[in-house]
Amino acid sequence: MKAMPAARPWLIGAALLFFSAAMTARAQTIADLPEDRFKTLVEKTNLYVKALKATRGIQRSYDRYASWVDLKVGPTGKEHSIDNGLYEIPGGTLQEIVDAGQKGPGMWPPLANADDMAKKLAEAATALTPVVKTASEYYAQHSYKGDGAKRGQELHAQMMPLFQQIFASEAVLRRELRAVKEDMDRRSLAQLEKEHGKNFEWHLRSFLLAAETLGDILPTRADAPMIDGARYKPRFMNLKAAYDALKQFSTDHPDEAKLANYLGNSVEDFFGAAEFLRRIVESPKPDRQLYLTKVNELTTKYEDLVQRANTKK
Repeated sequence: MKAMPAARPWLIGAALLFFSAAMTARAQTIADLPEDRFKTLVEKTNLYVKALKATRGIQRSYDRYASWVDLKVGPTGKEHSIDNGLYEIPGGTLQEIVDAGQKGPGMWPPLANADDMAKKLAEAATALTPVVKTASEYYAQHSYKGDGAKRGQELHAQMMPLFQQIFASEAVLRRELRAVKEDMDRRSLAQLEKEHGKNFEWHLRSFLLAAETLGDILPTRADAPMIDGARYKPRFMNLKAAYDALKQFSTDHPDEAKLANYLGNSVEDFFGAAEFLRRIVESPKPDRQLYLTKVNELTTKYEDLVQRANTKK
């Protein structure tokens, strides 16, 4: 599942950021940054967001493996769906993560925890990728039948600590980025309003920001606890307010809104999926399989929404 994609600077936001004493004698907020510094911060943040998005390739491999093996015990060779094996980690996935770990820490501004986690994420992904490839081939070739899954146990012992290191690093990196995202979005919205007022583009960006905020609480692992309805509701209501404002503006300004054909039905589709998920998480006895299906659906629709928004020009 997802980490929220990002491409344009206005899709990336940031909260209060404190710089080292060597760089500044006081704390600066994102709103105070000169445009060139803000651009650099955006570039660095985008690099880390791409790495988080890339970890989905690793998550898919883990989820495939976890669907048939007892992760606490490891493979025995007798599992009903053992031939499912696990997916190899795509080369592009590894490259995005390695790029972030190698380039990000040296970029301005220093973000100690995020920089450290980006490095650890890259190190673990680099170590895990060849092991997963070996394991994938091992199960695809049914080699476990000849050794009673002995090699499978050895690979399991190598993979699990690396998977856990990746997920732990990802969680911290995601949290640290969240701490620097909101104010960047606010700065971009404020600048747009200053230059053009609350036009269609402003309402769309406001909706995207609300969608990203809701997306922050979506689980990235199939075995993660279900979202608490009380936690989901206020973010959904924020999304609904932005959605209603966008739709009202479109009704009041049809000439401006009709230029947004590039969005297709992506706004409505995402909002509809978010509303459906709300009903599930607020249900007294939610169906977990339906829940996971709708979380994945919401993630997919968010990606489509962002992709369409980013193809405006």
